[in-house]
Amino acid sequence: MEYSGVMLVLGGVLPCLGLGLFYYLLKLLLEFKDDSTDNSSPQYVREINKKLNLHNVETERDLL
Repeated sequence: MEYSGVMLVLGGVLPCLGLGLFYYLLKLLLEFKDDSTDNSSPQYVREINKKLNLHNVETERDLL
């Protein structure tokens, strides 16, 4: 039984794509765990708080 060229290419490309996707998702997971162990607030929250402080905006949190 003879394999076509397409099947041989797919046999070589698909495992590489799967391995690349695995390492990409592993990297995202490790970055997420690093961010979640950080006790400070996320970057976007710090940016919002900085903008609120610049414009002297009172929030409900400030009133408590």
